Amino acid sequence: MDVTVFSDVEQLSRSAADYITRVAREAIAARNRFSLALSGGSTPKKLYGLLATEPYRSQIDWSKVEIFWSDERNVPPDDAESNYRMANEVMLSKLPIPDEHIHRMPAEQADRDAASLAHAHEIQRVLGTEGTPRFDLIQLGMGPEGHTASLFPHQPSLHEQQRLIMPVSVPKPPPDRLTFTPPLLNAAAHVLFLVTGAEKDDAVKAVLEGPYQPDEYPAQIVRPTNGEVSWMLDTAAAEKLSKQK
Repeated sequence: MDVTVFSDVEQLSRSAADYITRVAREAIAARNRFSLALSGGSTPKKLYGLLATEPYRSQIDWSKVEIFWSDERNVPPDDAESNYRMANEVMLSKLPIPDEHIHRMPAEQADRDAASLAHAHEIQRVLGTEGTPRFDLIQLGMGPEGHTASLFPHQPSLHEQQRLIMPVSVPKPPPDRLTFTPPLLNAAAHVLFLVTGAEKDDAVKAVLEGPYQPDEYPAQIVRPTNGEVSWMLDTAAAEKLSKQK
C-alpha cells in the first residue's frame, strides 16, 4: 500500500492525473484497452477536469478507454445527485470517448436486482471474462464513516461473495443505490483512493493504522489479491496519522 499526503487538492489532483495517465498508457500498450471505474462525490471533480484538459488529454488514447462507475444513486442520469452526471459534465463530454465505451450504471431502474445482473454481464462482456473482471484501475473515495463505493458499515454487502454488482439501501441520501461488491473491487489491478477533508481524519487513521475491522470501516475491505492500492490524501485528512508519509 502506498500512501502520499499533499498540501492541497490541486497538488493531489495533479498527482492523481499523472497516476491515471501512466496506468492508462501501460494498459493500452499491453492490452489495447484501459478499463477505468470512477467514483462519485466531490473530491475527484478537480481530477476529472484535469484529465479533460492539457497536458493530460493528449497523453491518453481515449478511443481505447472503457468507463464505468463503482456505484450509482437511484436517480436519473440528469439528476444533480447522479455520479454519471458530474463526470459527464466535467470530463466525459469533453473527451473523444466513443459513446459505446461509456457504461453508465442503470441504478434508476425499478428492478434493481435485474439492473445489477445486467450491468455485471456488461462488465464481463467488455472486459472479456465469464468470471470476476479485472479492472485496470478503480478510483474510489471514502466517507467520514469509512464507507467506500456504496459499501457502508454493518451492511450485508460487505460479505457478498457471489454478485459483482448489487442493490443496497444506505444510511445516506439518496439511500437506494447500486454498488460494486468486494470481489469486484479486489480483482482490480490498481485501486486509487482520493480522500480530502478534516471530517475524514478519524476514519483515515482507523483504516490505515487501526486493526482490521471492515464491518466498522468498509474501506479496509479493499485489498486486491493481485493488485496495488494507492492512497492520496490532503493534509487535513491525514492530520491524525501517526507519521505523515
